Amino acid sequence: MTADDHPDPVTMEDEGQDITLRFSDSTWRIAMPEQWRRVASDEDGLWCWELPGMAEARVRLRRAPRIQLEMDVVNRGDVVAALHGPRVHFTSEGTTVPWLAGSAGEVVTASAAGTVVWVQHRGSCVAEADGFTTFAEPILLRPAQAVSAVWRRHVLPPATIAAEPAWVPRQRYFPRDEALQVEHTDAAVTGTDLDISTTSEGSEVRGGVGLHELAFLDARGTALVEVGWYNPPGTLTADALALPQLDPNVVAWLLAATPGGVGDVDALDIALAEALERPSVWGVMAGVRAATLTDLPVGDDVRRAAQDVWRDTTDVDARRLLATHALVSGWEPGLAAQWAISVGPATAPVLAQDMLASIGFGRITTSPLQHGGREVLLAHWWLAGHGESALTAEWEHAVDTARARMMCALSVAPDANDVAWLLAETILT
Repeated sequence: MTADDHPDPVTMEDEGQDITLRFSDSTWRIAMPEQWRRVASDEDGLWCWELPGMAEARVRLRRAPRIQLEMDVVNRGDVVAALHGPRVHFTSEGTTVPWLAGSAGEVVTASAAGTVVWVQHRGSCVAEADGFTTFAEPILLRPAQAVSAVWRRHVLPPATIAAEPAWVPRQRYFPRDEALQVEHTDAAVTGTDLDISTTSEGSEVRGGVGLHELAFLDARGTALVEVGWYNPPGTLTADALALPQLDPNVVAWLLAATPGGVGDVDALDIALAEALERPSVWGVMAGVRAATLTDLPVGDDVRRAAQDVWRDTTDVDARRLLATHALVSGWEPGLAAQWAISVGPATAPVLAQDMLASIGFGRITTSPLQHGGREVLLAHWWLAGHGESALTAEWEHAVDTARARMMCALSVAPDANDVAWLLAETILT
């Protein structure tokens, strides 16, 4: 992380039992369980609680050299105590990407003003619905024993993808049957339903398709890292086609969008006949592919359906998708060019911060998958409008990671629409 080079204002609101800290990008509320009793403090930025005769807790806000939250719990009794400590709840108007993984913890908040990264330096965070506990609970403390947690705030320029810890594998999602190579570290690695073997370089990890948790155990504790494996596009397509009650237009596109050509032409002919009765963008795109790559006599029907869909579709992304596909396919060049002019360039101005946020910055996280195939394709198109640089290389890595993570999820929970967008990306980029 780089040092802050501008003021980072914060306002504090004392709400009795809880404390609220308001930053330019987010709000953090530190909450104590009801059984704790608030104790007066004469020091600005220091809040204290107690369990009479049992324990004390303190939360301190330091402002320099960077904003830092320090949370301590100590056993003041004469027996072993099982305690529940501070909880942090955060909200933001921007995009928040949390990684709350035990001995490793980070919360990234992205807004137009910049990227903010909170990093856990001590403690053991556990994710909750809208925040996290600062220690694994219950906190078991011997008499006079204490635990502490420290979270430090870093402010980075907009569109910056905060670097992940050096020990985290840069590539975490793989085609099925490929192995994750973990280089030698001071940590041991374990994982449920993972095949882990020792090599001369470190550890080799394999797993079934889907998303898994790989645990790194070292002197700091245990940190969880999401890893995964995915099926190839052909298998994802077959799984999507097996889903019940699919839109005939989507079925037609899945059949037509086989990378490198068209698969079952007879099945595509049947699907198109139904799709073009009530066409959508997917059905028209399937028809364009059939008209340009097969001998199916669908040209007039596709042309009529395309005009209807273009007239009725208000989704700008879908219109751009259709225009781009028509141009790339060489279908009706004059009409395709007219469409392309009307929607503008595929790389229409979009704030980098917004585009990267739509795919979670491709960053390590403990949150469920939030993006789909549409976001990945749009991010890829946006990326194509930027020249080569170290920064764009990081953006490209983020898009690749977001795509691979989505494919891992689709390998165990197929979604026909996401697979449709994925195939469009494969063909059009």
